Amino acid sequence: MLVLILLASSYVRPVLDWFGARDDAAQQSHQLQQLTRTENRLKAEKARLTTERGLAVSARNLGMVREGERVYVVSGLPKD
Repeated sequence: MLVLILLASSYVRPVLDWFGARDDAAQQSHQLQQLTRTENRLKAEKARLTTERGLAVSARNLGMVREGERVYVVSGLPKD
C-alpha cells in the first residue's frame, strides 16, 4: 500500500506541471493573436503612409500646409 501511495505521488508534480504549461500555452496563443492583429494594423498604416496621398493627408491632419498655400485661421466658432 505504501509503495502504491509513493508511486502515485511521483506522478502528481508532472501532472501539475503539464496543466501549468497548457495554461501558459493558451495565454501565449492569445497574446500572439493580439500581436498579429497589431502587426497587420501597423503594416496597413505603413502602406498608407508610404503613398504620396497618404503622406499628404497625414501631414494635413498634423496642421501642415504646402509651400505657397495661404493659411486661414478661423476662431470664435461655437463648440458642439
